[in-house]
Amino acid sequence: VGYGIVPRPLAKHPRDNTRLGETWAAWAETHACDADGMENFYGLQHKIIEAVAESGECLVRRRRRLSKDGLPVPLQLQVIEADFLDETKTGSLGGNQVIQGVEFDALGRRVAYWLFSEHPGSNISLRDLASKRVPADDVIHVFMPKRAGQARGYSWLAPVMQRLRNFDEME
Repeated sequence: VGYGIVPRPLAKHPRDNTRLGETWAAWAETHACDADGMENFYGLQHKIIEAVAESGECLVRRRRRLSKDGLPVPLQLQVIEADFLDETKTGSLGGNQVIQGVEFDALGRRVAYWLFSEHPGSNISLRDLASKRVPADDVIHVFMPKRAGQARGYSWLAPVMQRLRNFDEME
């Protein structure tokens, strides 16, 4: 990722560029941008690319906030592991098609993601394993598609896993 995405305001007036730069710094260069309150914007980018390399995909959910929350921008980003996608949600739903928790409309556009509210592996009491539909406008699904129509990502390590297993068995 290196330095990550570093924006430069391009407003018509220098005063507006200064104000936009200050707002960006107050939001992105602090923990205000992170729904978990742990990273700044650049740390989130690093976390996302690590998840994509390891798991093959990562979700980023837009969390709108109220102005009374006191954030520089009433928006936070929530980085979510791919495990939160309900893989069991597959099949027809109205006129849409759901594939491993990703809902597509009749034209093949992503319209929603079916997400658990808690990590399914940490839900010991099994009290809330029902997934909820989250509009695709509020989710960025980060992965590197290798095939046309691919719904989900896969680990960058997948191509070498069998070879490593064979080597382990040989040893």
